[in-house]
Order: sequence, then C-alpha cells, then structure tokens
Amino acid sequence: MTNPRLIAIDWSGRSGADQRRALWLAEVVGGELVRLEGGRTRAECIEVLVAEADRDPNLIVGFDFAFSLPAWYLQERQLTPRQLWALLADEALTPTMRRLGLGRWMNGPELPFWTTSEAHARLRPEQMFRRTENDMRLPGVQPKSVFQLVGAGQVGRGSLYGMQALHRLTGAGLRIWPFDPPALPLVVEIFPRVLTGPVRKNSPSERERYLGPVPMPRNLRRLAANSEDAFDAAISAVVMAARVEELQALPEEPGYATEGKIWAPRDPVALGTAGRLPAGGYGELGTAVARVIREAAARGESATAQADELLDMLNRRGLLGGGAHLADRSVG
Repeated sequence: MTNPRLIAIDWSGRSGADQRRALWLAEVVGGELVRLEGGRTRAECIEVLVAEADRDPNLIVGFDFAFSLPAWYLQERQLTPRQLWALLADEALTPTMRRLGLGRWMNGPELPFWTTSEAHARLRPEQMFRRTENDMRLPGVQPKSVFQLVGAGQVGRGSLYGMQALHRLTGAGLRIWPFDPPALPLVVEIFPRVLTGPVRKNSPSERERYLGPVPMPRNLRRLAANSEDAFDAAISAVVMAARVEELQALPEEPGYATEGKIWAPRDPVALGTAGRLPAGGYGELGTAVARVIREAAARGESATAQADELLDMLNRRGLLGGGAHLADRSVG
C-alpha cells in the first residue's frame, strides 16, 4: 500500500488578520517535509484541504483542536457530536449565540464556557475535561479545558471554530476519527506538545537547536524555526509520518465516539533518527519512561504520582545524580 500524504495543521482561534499569522499547514510526502505554509484564514485552509482530498484521497490530516466537548454536556442537551458541529457551523448552539454570532458570543459566553474566574469556579473538576485529555496528562503535558475561552494557552476558541470546520470536512467526505470508522481521507486530533516532547518552544534558539537533526529542506527548517506555530505544524507532520503505520491501522474506538480521542504514537519518536530511538542508552531509557508513564496513567494516577514513579525509576538507574531530591520537581 502506498503511504498516504500527511498534513498537520497548527490551528488558531484568533480573529481577523491574526489568524493568517498563526495558522500553519505542513505536509510530508514519502517521509519528507515538502511544504510549510502560513498566511491563510481558517476558511481558506479548510477549502485547501477539501480540494486536496478531492484531488488525492490518500490523505491523513491532523488538527490541534478539541473535536468535541465533555460527554456530560452533550448528554444534557441530547446532542450527537455531528449535531454539535452543525449547530456551531450555524452559530446557533444557544439562542444567545444565534443572536450574537459565535465570535461575539465567545466574549461573554454562557456556562459552562467561561471567561472569568467566577464562572470557572462554578464548574466541578470532573466536568472540565474529556477523557482523552486526562489520558494525555503527563509531567509537562497539561491540557486546557475546551470550556476555557480566555487566557494563555486556552484552546476553547480554536476548538469551537474547529468544530465548525469538521462540519464542512465531514460534508465533503473526509472521515473524522473516531466518530467514523477509519478510512482515507482521514482527519485525526493531535496534541503538538505530546508530539514534540520537551522543548522550550517560545525560544527561537531552542527551536533551531531542536530542528537541527530533523531531516527537512533548509528553507523549510528556517521557516519552522521562525515561529512556534510553524514549528508545531512541521514537527507534528514529521512525527505523523514517522508513525504512519499506526495511523493506517487505527482501531475503531467506540468508547471515545462521543468526546473524541487525541492520536498519539505508541512510543516516543526520536526525530533525526528516521523516527526510531537509538539502540541502547537513551533509546532504552525513553522506552522505559514511556512505559512507566503509560502504566501509571492507565491506573488513573495523578500527574504527581506519575512523576514520582518516573523519578523513582530514574533514581534506581542512577540517572538523577547523588544530590537529587525526589521532592524537588514541578509537574506543571
């Protein structure tokens, strides 16, 4: 089977011309990054993807926004995910949204969406997140609630605009995993922080250092190093390509068919080494770290407990140094 083309979109919830600066598209074909482009609006980006899927349906697209809302919200309102997408496409999820439009509504939303600490406080902790976001919760990886529409790192605005886009894409024949059985052309939800791993992305020099061993054309490497958004799109596409076999063999996930599921590779991807961890040393360590985290997360343990187990493992291997103290760490 011919490997599909991989496209990763670093999405944006920004308004006006800002979205042209923040939204980036990266494409990998045959294992090589062949384009990295900004300058489009959300609507223009979706039209490009519809045209690409029509031209060649051998395509997998990754978006970094939430594909649905917590199940309790949909159940209370007797909505399916597709009905949610359609209502957002019509800007009519609530009567007030219908009157104001989605953009204005997000500046003063109704609960459970929030822009103030008082409104946030009215949500119980278990109401804030989807199951898949809790699955991703690791030291250094702390998802935001889709109900949050304000503040640094919030994903709510981009996700609501993104669900509008899913309505357009599913209408054009793209399959949205895990709401549809996996088939090409396919759309999956991604989380760039999970795909990039630990890197200080707001530092140009750190982005440049990280990109150094990643195989890509020099001009695209410069573009990827120039902004966090371009960096996230480029690395996400490269990691997707390194694990294309996993994406081609995605299972049906009925347990996630209401809230959606973030795709993540089963094992860490070491960029610059053809997607494989080097044998021995840190390759074995990376596999062990991933296993400890996965097993702790599967038991439902908190980020703090996961960090403790990970640090215990490192300490047993003698990798923390003689003066290391297990209590001296931050889990984000």
